[in-house]
Amino acid sequence: MDLQSGAAVALPELLIDSASGTSHHLDSLHFPLHNTTDSVMLQSSDNKTGRWSNLLLAYKTLGVVFGGLVTSPLYVYPSMHLNSPTEEDYLGIYSIMFWTLTLIGVVKYACIALKADDQGEGGTFALYSLLCRNMNIGILSSKSSDVNSSQARCVLNEDNKQKSRLGKVFETSMVARRALLFIAMLGTCMLIGDGILTPSISVLSAMDGLRAPFPSISKSLVEALSAVVLFILFLLQKFGTSRVSFLFSPIMGAWTLSTPLVGIYSIIHHYPNIFKALSPYYIFHFFWRNGKEGWLMLGGTILCITGSEALFADLGHFNRSSIQIAFLFTIYPSLILTYAGQTAYLIKNPNDHMDGFYKFIPKTIYWPIFIIATSAAVVASQSLISATFSVIKQSVVLDYFPRVKVVHTSSNKEGEVYSPEVNYILMVFCIAVILIFGDGQDIGNAFGMVLLLVSSCS
Repeated sequence: MDLQSGAAVALPELLIDSASGTSHHLDSLHFPLHNTTDSVMLQSSDNKTGRWSNLLLAYKTLGVVFGGLVTSPLYVYPSMHLNSPTEEDYLGIYSIMFWTLTLIGVVKYACIALKADDQGEGGTFALYSLLCRNMNIGILSSKSSDVNSSQARCVLNEDNKQKSRLGKVFETSMVARRALLFIAMLGTCMLIGDGILTPSISVLSAMDGLRAPFPSISKSLVEALSAVVLFILFLLQKFGTSRVSFLFSPIMGAWTLSTPLVGIYSIIHHYPNIFKALSPYYIFHFFWRNGKEGWLMLGGTILCITGSEALFADLGHFNRSSIQIAFLFTIYPSLILTYAGQTAYLIKNPNDHMDGFYKFIPKTIYWPIFIIATSAAVVASQSLISATFSVIKQSVVLDYFPRVKVVHTSSNKEGEVYSPEVNYILMVFCIAVILIFGDGQDIGNAFGMVLLLVSSCS
């Protein structure tokens, strides 16, 4: 393998093409699908994709990339530990959510992280590979501590002759390189944890809507129904992202349009001045008033960016333009209006925060929204499942994960993969989380920590 090519080198792994049944060996994060010509065409697909194709891909991202993010209103408020909240508290919470979505979602991921892809691949290990290539440091093999050994792999960048001070530190220090690798592995582990918690809390929170019109329904029945829904979802994974995205995208389109409309209705009827909370003043006032309690509530507030890391991790399934279009023009405005509507309702009904989503839905459209919400929760699970498959594939290529079967489910998109072993392990853990915890607030506490670590490492 030519070290000047700029592609990361790793131990060979086996790739199965589900379309043809043939197998290929992976020698980098960017493996051939059928032949060299196909690979080159795929790597340049982002530049050749037409305007209409980008819009079609943007539509498909609704069903794969943004499910976890856009369904977060189901469980953000119920996950918070609020004691007798006031109008000022809710204004502060909404201000925190607005600026968190803006800074993390728009600035970090949509405007910065998506431009740091590794030849079309996203995710923590793709970013790690890119950093190694640009700093002239080796990608450390998990089976050797010597970066110059035959097991280690080095990627050179001859174009960058002048090194920054930080680059020189990483080039000369094994400790610094290992620290960088540790951060990459930590971020990947947390993303996999996210892939377990997102399906659990999303489906459980959606199905919990049954208990509002039917108080006699037990908590155990809701948990059992949630487990069945997840079981069916994981069985569908073998058909590939493209096939399920055409099924899921209409559902997410309906969700993305309906929730902000309900939000606008709630704003008009409950608290038209809600958008004054866009001022950062309410954030400082919130923490000044609540002190330590305010910081404890921050764990629930951070759930508003659930699934935002999938914007970067799922890059290999789509392309940069399609993800940016869908997020900036659809997902972001939808979330801002939905949270504004929820907050407006809660300002007038401060003790309803434990049922913060379903209580703000007008009774006349309760059941249509419930059906859409339950369907959207299933789709939300898909975004993190797809992201998990992507980072597992990258980890296998770099020899940081046990060798598992990797199936390519599309002949048109290089990063679209599926692993049967990983799929069923995720299924077992997701169902176990629901049956063991059975409470969205308990899951939310763990979820907040995972999100903070993932956002910090990727």
